[in-house]
Amino acid sequence: MAIKDIKPVKINFNLRDQLNKDKDTAIHCVVRFNNQKIVISSVEAVKPKYWDGDRQRAKASRQFPEYPEFNQRLDEIEATVKTVYRTYISEYKQYPTTDELKLRIKMALSDQGWEAKPVKITLLKFVEQLIADTKGGKRINPKTKQRFAPDSHKAYQNTLRALERFEKHVKIKLDFDAINLEFYNDFKDYLLNEEKVSNNYFGLHIKNIKLFLNESFEIGLHNNQKHNHKHFTKLQNETDNIYLNREQLEVLTNLDLSKNARLDRVRDLFLVGCWTGLRFSDFNAIGPKNIQGDFIEIETQKTGETVVIPIHQTIKTILGKYEGLTPNSLPPSISNVNMNKYLKELAKEAKFNDLQQIRFYKGGKVIVENIETNELISTHTARRSFATNMHLMGVPSINIMGITGHCTEKAFLKYIKVTPKEHAVKLREIWSRMALKVVEV
Repeated sequence: MAIKDIKPVKINFNLRDQLNKDKDTAIHCVVRFNNQKIVISSVEAVKPKYWDGDRQRAKASRQFPEYPEFNQRLDEIEATVKTVYRTYISEYKQYPTTDELKLRIKMALSDQGWEAKPVKITLLKFVEQLIADTKGGKRINPKTKQRFAPDSHKAYQNTLRALERFEKHVKIKLDFDAINLEFYNDFKDYLLNEEKVSNNYFGLHIKNIKLFLNESFEIGLHNNQKHNHKHFTKLQNETDNIYLNREQLEVLTNLDLSKNARLDRVRDLFLVGCWTGLRFSDFNAIGPKNIQGDFIEIETQKTGETVVIPIHQTIKTILGKYEGLTPNSLPPSISNVNMNKYLKELAKEAKFNDLQQIRFYKGGKVIVENIETNELISTHTARRSFATNMHLMGVPSINIMGITGHCTEKAFLKYIKVTPKEHAVKLREIWSRMALKVVEV
């Protein structure tokens, strides 16, 4: 390889995070070469308020009089990286691997007296960065190899705020080593008895805290494993979520909404969810390329899995209705918030006024209320309606799970909403078919 043919190395200095402008944060040296990348962590540390992101050097500031020497160190690090890179290619006539180059750079910097600058990263600071990385699409799910959906950060944000409120309540600063069974019991007592949240909502926070501790452990920020104790578990009670049966879906399908174009579009989009079993984020994002003949083929946003769903006659009618009016021949997309709001209005138009006995846990107590169906309907009702109705129609669980994404039949059967009477009716139908076969014989 001739020296003139060498692809140049590109070097950037990036701050680990910029959330706290007055606290030292690590500077990482990012080295890109031949379509590859390595990161030399914590080559320096500086307060973000003194950092010029465009120049990737410290600002000339009276408040930071050491900036000339600081910038000179970064210049020296950059020069060392370039020298190591070119020396390797000159010697071996090929590009180095990422591991080889990283090792040689660290050795060269070590010979110059460089060592990584330790920067204290606290639990809540780590969570803040995790939220920023998720929102920015930087986090990769190790199972699916796909980016986490940007909206995933909202649940983490809620847990972060709960931890911050808890800190103020107990007047302590939380860090990695503080997460143990004592914290678990105090946090549970605070959320259930002070904030009066449900058991399931507390369980979601514990699920996120376990995720925070596991991810920070993997990158060496602590050695705490007490969050994996058998009693450090998320509370979860079965919820009384509703579904719409086939008769109710028929009512919606035939509802005259000619004088209300908004609800007409909401009804049609909701029915797409009811007859595909997709999550709202997926059925709201079906594009022309996802419609393949008599099937809808789409990669789900949450799991990255591709599902193939036959197009139900109801959806075929909707496709014909919007053909030429929208790019995908389906109702225009709408936000989840507005969809949930309008669905309640739609359900009132359909006179879904029957009372549902809903049981939930709040503040450690069981609460039972009678609530009208039109107040309980939401975008997720569509997916649950699909799963439950398909089950009642006799479609094998394995086929339904292939669309809903449930990994086990146990989880699937907990998800669907079949009443004892519906189970009895289904069994009676099976017995009737068996009796008919006996008569025919």
